[in-house]
Amino acid sequence: MKKVMSVIIPVYNVEEFIFRTVESVMNQDYKNIEIILVDDGSLDNSAKIINELAKKDDRITCVHKENGGVLSARNAGLRIASGEYVTFIDGDDWVEPKYIAYLLNLVESNKCEIGMNKNNYSDYNTKSNEEEYVVSAEKAIEWIYLGDIFVAVWNKIYSMKFLKNNILFDEKIWYGEGMLFNIDCLQFVDSIAVGEKSVYHQVSNPNSAMRKFNVDSNLCGIRSLEIQKKHWRKSNPAIVDAWNYHRRAFNLSIVRGLLKSDIEQEYQELYDSCMNNLKKQLWISLKVPISLREKLSYIAWAIIPSFMPKRCKNKVRIKIRKR
Repeated sequence: MKKVMSVIIPVYNVEEFIFRTVESVMNQDYKNIEIILVDDGSLDNSAKIINELAKKDDRITCVHKENGGVLSARNAGLRIASGEYVTFIDGDDWVEPKYIAYLLNLVESNKCEIGMNKNNYSDYNTKSNEEEYVVSAEKAIEWIYLGDIFVAVWNKIYSMKFLKNNILFDEKIWYGEGMLFNIDCLQFVDSIAVGEKSVYHQVSNPNSAMRKFNVDSNLCGIRSLEIQKKHWRKSNPAIVDAWNYHRRAFNLSIVRGLLKSDIEQEYQELYDSCMNNLKKQLWISLKVPISLREKLSYIAWAIIPSFMPKRCKNKVRIKIRKR
């Protein structure tokens, strides 16, 4: 008998997108699936739409709960999932008809309990190829910190076998939550399968809070990194360097965000601290295997910090004028 794939989709105020999202799962080439739609207290017509979809397909289970955030919704889905494997899809995205079959084949043919796809379709990326390979869990951890594998939990597949070790999303971490979940999962396996064929479509949702700069979110991301380090069972010098690099990258993200939002004076102490860290920890960015362009950018911020903020602000002003 074919193995069951549990598909968990958190739903919150996505009435514009959710029909296409769910329909793309209903129309999968691989049919042995359960579709768990968790309405997280939506204020629009999302709940009504998923209830109507459930009437058309008995593979759909709808869960309606008070608003608790996307992590609470994913955890609610995990607690009732009955499949041998689970995958997550965001409520405003959609997937190719071969999405589930591709991920299942990726892990089963390579005898792994986790499969991670390096590519997906978005406004910024159309890469896709047939490459697939197996890497150690340690290498996957390093790649996640360096950005070679996207940190989100969508576009991935997990065996429920090891998730039953009570691995859930930390509901106190709302930013950097996907990275924390993935890093936790990787502590329980020796290797993972990696694919590069794009079968997932990430949709630009202008209303998504996760795609807007927020100081508290970035600070939460740093807390997530600190928690991850405490959870490490697997570590080596390359992972430590990659973790330090990602930690430093948050400093740059905060500085750029404050400048683009023109609020650096409001957060002067945080701004100064991040700028000092960029200068003090320059060596971190030079040690890790990132592109020359990225390294030059970090060097510029560290060596001529007085110039880079002005350059950043000028870019923002030019964009505003063009509008």
